[in-house]
Amino acid sequence: MKAVLYVLGVMLLMIYPKEEFKISKNLKPYIKISFKNGPFKGTHIFKPAKGDYLSQINLGFHDKVSQISANKIISEEGIQIHNFSRSFLGEAKVGDQTTKKYTSGCGHLNFIDLKNNQKYKRIDGDFTGCTKTKITKVTPWKKSVVKFRRKVTGTFTDSIKFKITNDDGSEETIITEVTIEFLANQSKF
Repeated sequence: MKAVLYVLGVMLLMIYPKEEFKISKNLKPYIKISFKNGPFKGTHIFKPAKGDYLSQINLGFHDKVSQISANKIISEEGIQIHNFSRSFLGEAKVGDQTTKKYTSGCGHLNFIDLKNNQKYKRIDGDFTGCTKTKITKVTPWKKSVVKFRRKVTGTFTDSIKFKITNDDGSEETIITEVTIEFLANQSKF
């Protein structure tokens, strides 16, 4: 029996190289954002909230466009990203991907102060530099019960224009630079 398990383990490592197997099994989805300045200056790691099925980080592919999206994810400091998206042309593969441009930029990053413990009510941001998104790792597709699944990691640095609505109703606009790293789930039928 031990020999059979050993052979199965060796076969798994042959099918899935160590790095790909490690990313697939050990890492949970996250978004790491380094803000150059502004209300969140510094680096923050956001993860899905436990027990909230709407809190997730995914990568979708439709009509020749991939979109990284996240909803209701939270940092250790309690900052909540209400909604995040970034699109690029083609299916995710290792290398630089051309960003898809829209009328207001090439994606968004929005915050809402749901606990009313920040000085802002909401922050709406649009990526304006439309730099390339670099995909760093892609695991092989694995069959689950209903879908095929894989994990995708990547990074990009871009300028972002934030419109901040404060608790007192005042508004301010800042433009800053952010570097974003992500690990997202992707699935297909």
